[in-house]
Amino acid sequence: MPEREESEQEEFEATLIVPRGGAGGVLRPAARIPDKIGKYVIRQELGRGASGVVYKSHDPFVKRDVAVKVARHQGLAIPEDTPEGQAFFAEARAAGLLQHPHIVSLFDAGVEGDLFYLVMEYIEGRTLASLCRPGDKRPTLDLVVDIIFKCARALDFAHGKGILHRDIKPSNIMLNMAGLPKIMDFSIAEINVGGAAGSFALSPSLLGSPMYMSPEQARMQRLTPASDLYSLGVVMHQMLTGQPLFRASSLRMLMAMIDRHVPPRIEAWRSDVPGELCNLVARLLSKNPRERPQSGSELAAELALIYDRLRAEGRMLLRRDNSDSLRRLRFFNRFTANEMEEILNVGTLAHYAANAMITQEGEVDNAFYIVAVGDAEMRMAGRLVHRLEKGDCFGEAGFVSASRSTCSVIANSQVLVLKVSDARLEQCSDACQLRFYKTFLESMVHRLSAASAKALKVTWPGG
Repeated sequence: MPEREESEQEEFEATLIVPRGGAGGVLRPAARIPDKIGKYVIRQELGRGASGVVYKSHDPFVKRDVAVKVARHQGLAIPEDTPEGQAFFAEARAAGLLQHPHIVSLFDAGVEGDLFYLVMEYIEGRTLASLCRPGDKRPTLDLVVDIIFKCARALDFAHGKGILHRDIKPSNIMLNMAGLPKIMDFSIAEINVGGAAGSFALSPSLLGSPMYMSPEQARMQRLTPASDLYSLGVVMHQMLTGQPLFRASSLRMLMAMIDRHVPPRIEAWRSDVPGELCNLVARLLSKNPRERPQSGSELAAELALIYDRLRAEGRMLLRRDNSDSLRRLRFFNRFTANEMEEILNVGTLAHYAANAMITQEGEVDNAFYIVAVGDAEMRMAGRLVHRLEKGDCFGEAGFVSASRSTCSVIANSQVLVLKVSDARLEQCSDACQLRFYKTFLESMVHRLSAASAKALKVTWPGG
């Protein structure tokens, strides 16, 4: 992206605080990094936003890292009746009401001299912006659906407490090291605790990040939970496509596009996204709030159904791929497609890391194993007996008589084996069982012949 476009992109993603009829912009907090705020030792600056600076800090009493967000403007204390003061106190009130696994937790709040600060949960990870960049490999569909599902549940919880976020965007959603999303930055949240459900006041200001504003938000109209869900839909669109919803050369043009322009559907960017997911994104981005899902729980329910279908399709694709891989092994080269399906139904595909024990000497095991991927070693009393490679079999004696293993089998690399037990094999059709036992006997005869030839070679080295 050209340098000019990058600067415009950053400007359109930054949070605006603009009173009706007045000039406004992004708050630029002071640059000095304090050594300590209250009892919290400041480690480093993590980032800057519309309402303050966030520092990685340490709580010496609890012995944990925290994130301290400082609201400060030109070195002066912030009166509560200013836009900056309202933002600070709104975030403190909102965060204090919201204890949810997918919302960043508030631990403390206070005033230190001319500094107003919030102490929040420190998340080791990255923001969702890392999954929205153009040109990068797109995240898998089930990952996108899972993240948006969890955010929808978190927003439903917040809306139920009478809180609208009003600034949902990728940089305000953290992903921890386990990949779980956490919504943060309620600095421009609208709070209506105890009011009518879904009823919020007419906004007196243009608040939010332009690229992610809903049409009603851009018009400074009354907002409902559907406004936050529109913004979440823009995030979802960006995760799926790597592209902003609209491209504009000015803020005025961007606002006009949000107000009137219908964006291209997901299908215009990607052909592999299921129609039901494309339809849901299109509904989320509707200009009419009433045409969108009306609550986070409604959105989450639709996403859950889509997620289940995606996972089921993924399992079917994986199963088909496993079937194709197994059919390439010499053991299965005479099996029909239906017989392979039967074997997969009764067998177990097991993964083992390098140096992992697959079977242990002396233990009773009635399973027959076929190496599908990787290589392993058979060892007796720690001594190498035989090397196993892709397509090789082991466990014949235990499969026939449920006897104790005479050898241990240890993975040399990442190994995938198909494990079949005699009892489970009885669930297959007679034709499938017949073919399996015939191939099994051929494999066992081949193994015994090879072992006999090796023994004779050792006994008669000159023969």
